[in-house]
Formats: sequence, C-alpha cells, structure tokens
Amino acid sequence: MGKTLAEKNIHLQNPDQRKRDMIRNVETSSAVEGIRLIRDSKTGLFIPKGEKDRLPVSQ
Repeated sequence: MGKTLAEKNIHLQNPDQRKRDMIRNVETSSAVEGIRLIRDSKTGLFIPKGEKDRLPVSQ
C-alpha cells in the first residue's frame, strides 16, 4: 500500500498541529453551515452552542 494522507501531506505530519487544525476545521466549517458549536473541554466533543440549539433527546 502507498502512504497515508497524513504521511503525504506536510500539514498533517505533526500530530499536535493536525489535532489543532482539525478542531478549527470542524468549528469553522460548521459555522459556515450556520451551526454554532463549542468544544466540551472534558470530553472533547463538539456540542451546539446555547440551549435553544440543542436537539431534543429521543425517548
């Protein structure tokens, strides 16, 4: 097999920089679509910003 994308792309080779860039990419791409997200510091998950944007929990 050939190299992975992370091995080929110089911008993805540094793991710390790759993680920061991926987080920024999710935030900015979501904002372009009109979805405002914040990142939970405990879990690292992205959640909708503000209670009005949260999806109801299915029963």
